[in-house]
Amino acid sequence: MGSIRGRRALLVAAAVLVTSLTSGYAVAQQDYQRSPEGHAFRVRFDPESRIRLGFSESLGLGGARDGALSQAPEVTAGISYRQLESKGVGRDRITWQVDHRWVSGWIHPYRRPSQPLRAFDATLYSVSALRHDELPSIVLPASPPMSVAFPFDVGFETQLGEVSVPERLPVSRADDARLPLVRIGVAHAAMILDPWRSGVVGRSLEIAVGARYDVDYYGSPTLHTAKALHRVAPMTATSLRFRTQSDDGLWLVDVRGEVVPHWTSESIWRVAAAGSARLERIVLAVNDEPIAAVFEGGYRLSPATREVGLTHEVRVSLGLSFNLSLK
Repeated sequence: MGSIRGRRALLVAAAVLVTSLTSGYAVAQQDYQRSPEGHAFRVRFDPESRIRLGFSESLGLGGARDGALSQAPEVTAGISYRQLESKGVGRDRITWQVDHRWVSGWIHPYRRPSQPLRAFDATLYSVSALRHDELPSIVLPASPPMSVAFPFDVGFETQLGEVSVPERLPVSRADDARLPLVRIGVAHAAMILDPWRSGVVGRSLEIAVGARYDVDYYGSPTLHTAKALHRVAPMTATSLRFRTQSDDGLWLVDVRGEVVPHWTSESIWRVAAAGSARLERIVLAVNDEPIAAVFEGGYRLSPATREVGLTHEVRVSLGLSFNLSLK
């Protein structure tokens, strides 16, 4: 009896393996077309599973000099990977979309200190996970238990090790000295609700509420004026993100805005704000590796401190991104 059950288990496992391999092969086949000469070429891409290196031109407005406009070449880079996992069928189907990013950001290699553009902005690691349930619900532990419809997809996002280096900032002292500044986003975590519930990869409307901890390090260590300002948002960091992409991955749109009331180590509440937009369109592929035209825009409001003045920053860039697909 035991041997019969063992054989059945092996047969079931083999059937599941064959089915998964066959479905994966079918999906892979859909990513390609064949030319009249018989050459296979890729027509579908995953914009969140790639190694990218981009070159663009940036314009910056604001910073330490109100109204100042400057231009600088920009280099972008990063690694991203998207995981898709699902179980169940029909109305019982549950899907997870998990987007990872490592060492992602940009740098202005030839930026001069007088320009209002940031010199460097990158994040060590970030992850966004969204769970789609065909029949979302809340279960109440009554007797008997009750199920109530819940009109949101749910998820979470986490970001670790963001580093931003803006230009020298104006200060409040009478000598109007300039202080170099480094902003470190130590950690950020938030819960996500998605009322759109599209169930389509790469398409969501995410409302997030969470906590974050940042440190501003400014001053001159050589003159013994270096200081650290700690910023803590205790579940007061809110954001709204809209993203969509085409079924073939040839274009995507990603727009995000956030408002962050936070408590500082100066024993006072401040409010920071930021916004970003990214539009990407694959224009051609070389040996099945995509090259995309990329437009990015961003805004950042940094609140004043006792020594550093309030700053606004607007940045836009346009360029090309060269990519190596990881799927």
